[in-house]
Amino acid sequence: MASIALDREKTAALTRQVGVDFGAALTVALAYIGDRLGIFKLMASGPPMTSSQIAGRAGLNERYIREWAATMAAAGYLDYNPVDATFRLTPEQAGVLANEGNTFFMGGAFQYAVACYRQIPKLTEAFNHGGGVPFTDFGPEIVEAIERLFRAGYETWVAQEWIPAVPDIHQRLTAGAEVAEVGCGAGQCLIPVAIASPKSRFHGYDVDATSIERAREKAQRAGVADRVNFEQVAGEDLPVRDRFDLAMAFNCIHDMARPRQVLASVCRTLKPTGAFLWSEANASERLEDNLNPQGRTLYGASAMHCMTVSLAQGGEGLGVVIGKEQARQMARGAGFRSFAELPVKNPYHRIFVARR
Repeated sequence: MASIALDREKTAALTRQVGVDFGAALTVALAYIGDRLGIFKLMASGPPMTSSQIAGRAGLNERYIREWAATMAAAGYLDYNPVDATFRLTPEQAGVLANEGNTFFMGGAFQYAVACYRQIPKLTEAFNHGGGVPFTDFGPEIVEAIERLFRAGYETWVAQEWIPAVPDIHQRLTAGAEVAEVGCGAGQCLIPVAIASPKSRFHGYDVDATSIERAREKAQRAGVADRVNFEQVAGEDLPVRDRFDLAMAFNCIHDMARPRQVLASVCRTLKPTGAFLWSEANASERLEDNLNPQGRTLYGASAMHCMTVSLAQGGEGLGVVIGKEQARQMARGAGFRSFAELPVKNPYHRIFVARR
C-alpha cells in the first residue's frame, strides 16, 4: 500500500491539541483533589499565600501542595506572583471553584469526571459486549456531583425565570398548586421552587434510593418537608392521573431507559389545563453544528454516564444531545397536543413547555 503524505501543519496542530487534552485530564484529577480537600475554599477566604502557608493552614503536605498549586496556576485556576512566590484565588476564580452558591460554580464537574473515570474498566467491557454501567455503580459521589453541578443554576433559573415564562402556571403556583418533578435527584431543583411557592405542594420522583434519601434530608433542613414529598418511583410508573398543574423534568429524560413511556406517564399525570416543563442540552440536533468544546463535553458525558446508564437497563440510550425536533416528536408521541421552546436564554439548557 502506498504511503500517504501527512500534512505536517495539521499533524502538528492535532499533536498540540492532544497535549492540551492530556494536561486537562490531569488538571481535572488534581482539581478534584483540591476540591475534596477544601483547598479552593480555604484560599477563597484568605490573602495570597506561599505553598508552605497553604499547606500549614490546610494541614497538608507542602511538597504536594507546591506541585498542585503550580498545576493550578498553569491552568489559570490560581494566580501566581513570582515576586513573593504566592498563590491567590481571585474573586472570579473563587466564583467558579469555591463558591457553591454561584451559578458559575464548577466544582461538581471535577467530581463528576472522576466518578466517570472510575467506571472506565466497566465501560470498556460495554464497548466490547454492549450493555452499560448502571447508575448505582457510580456510587453516592455521582449524586453529590450532579447536585453540585446544577443546584445553584436551578435555584436561580427555575423559580425566577423558567416558571414565570409560563404566566398561567406561575399564577397557579403563587395561589397554590400541585407540582411534580420526574428525575428529581437530590431535590436540587424542587426544594428551591417549593421555598419560592409556599402555598403549593410538591412531589419528587426518582429511581435512585441515595438521591431520594438525600432529598428528604434536605427538605427537612429547609423546613418544607410538610409540603414536599419524595418517592422512589420510576418515571414511567407515576402513581397518579390528572393531578398536577405543573410537571417538570430537567436534564434527565435522555438518561432514562424508557424515555417515551416516561413522557406518556407525565402527560397522564397532568390536569387538562396543566403544563410540562422539560429541559435538555442547549445543542443542535446535527453533529456538524456541535463540533466544538461544548459538543465535546456533551458527547463525552453521554458516553461515560448518561447513555450508558440507560443502556445498562436495556434502555433506548438516547444520549445527551436529542435536539428540539426529536424532543417535539417524542412529546407528540406521548400524547402532548402542543410543544414549544420557551424564549429563555440559558448557556446550558433549552427549555420546552408541553401541554395535553
